Amino acid sequence: MVRVEGKEYGPVDDDDLREWKTEGRLIRTNEVRRVGDDRWFPAGELPEIFADELPAQPSEPPDLVVRRRTWPEIYRETIRIYRAGCWRFMLFGLLTAVPMFVLQWYFPKVPLPDLSSGTIEPMPAVTVPPICWLMFALVILVWPVSTAGFQYVADDVLRDRQRPFSDQFAAALNRFGRMFSTGLVAYASYFFWFFVPLTAMVALLAGGLSVFSLMLYLLIGAFMIYMNARLFINFLFWEQTAAFGENGALLALRESRELARCAPEAPKLERPLYRGAIIASVWVLLLLFLLIAVQFPFTLIRLSGVENPEEAMALMKSLSEAKTPDTLMIASDVVSALVNLMLRPLLAASFIVLYYDAKARIGRRDV
Repeated sequence: MVRVEGKEYGPVDDDDLREWKTEGRLIRTNEVRRVGDDRWFPAGELPEIFADELPAQPSEPPDLVVRRRTWPEIYRETIRIYRAGCWRFMLFGLLTAVPMFVLQWYFPKVPLPDLSSGTIEPMPAVTVPPICWLMFALVILVWPVSTAGFQYVADDVLRDRQRPFSDQFAAALNRFGRMFSTGLVAYASYFFWFFVPLTAMVALLAGGLSVFSLMLYLLIGAFMIYMNARLFINFLFWEQTAAFGENGALLALRESRELARCAPEAPKLERPLYRGAIIASVWVLLLLFLLIAVQFPFTLIRLSGVENPEEAMALMKSLSEAKTPDTLMIASDVVSALVNLMLRPLLAASFIVLYYDAKARIGRRDV
């Protein structure tokens, strides 16, 4: 029904209403009601009649986090994320650092072989205590939560989003299944393409050296390096795609590969592939440098009084055979664990920035 200036017309169907609209006999402000309904409302509220005149819906606001970044911006945002989320990073890092330290503490020492006789004696059997197996299982269980927690802390800081640690932990715990399955596929691939070629190389050496076996040995070694390099590229963003995506393990790894290989036309230093490789390499070098730097004083103290290589070998042998670590070894292990704990957030912070840079280059906004 249509009411114009107090007069009612109808009932009419949609085709008649469209015709009246085309002729100018029905405008948006005219009152209409449906048959059997007493409520009158403006005709402009009929989407089937005035759909072409409805105001455009506001577009989704752009995600300011998903954008391209320069190297200085990546550096600044990495440092900002690290500083703002430092204590939360430490808490998530302790989930794996503590059981790893206990595992290292209780793992049986393997004595060094005695080379003074000129023959290599077989290594004695090592019995791994139950606590080591328990800590190893604990690391496997808490590692997905720790990894997802790093991503959520970095993402919240990057977005200037205030969220309590309990919510971040709950979100990381909720992602356990996806992080575990994706990580299992990723690391199982690394394991396969490292140890299978390595086993073949050892078998070749055991069969004696010849020109053919040496060439085959080098070929297998080159193939192993090539495959692991490809895996590194394909799995560059697997932690981020597993933490923020809604896909299963294989699709998350596929998205990681697409992000890593995007923007092939860009200059090399702007491609996510090269940026990720550079950042990871710098981080590894920084970790090695700091580990050597913090271990150097302990090594000097340990070697004080040693005057020749024989005494150094005897010292190392006695340390490897010691049933319990001494104070110097305990301090050395604690400092090394702290260095690893403090540096791990840097890698997570830089890769979350690089992840959103890659999404902007590939043209995706589904975050």
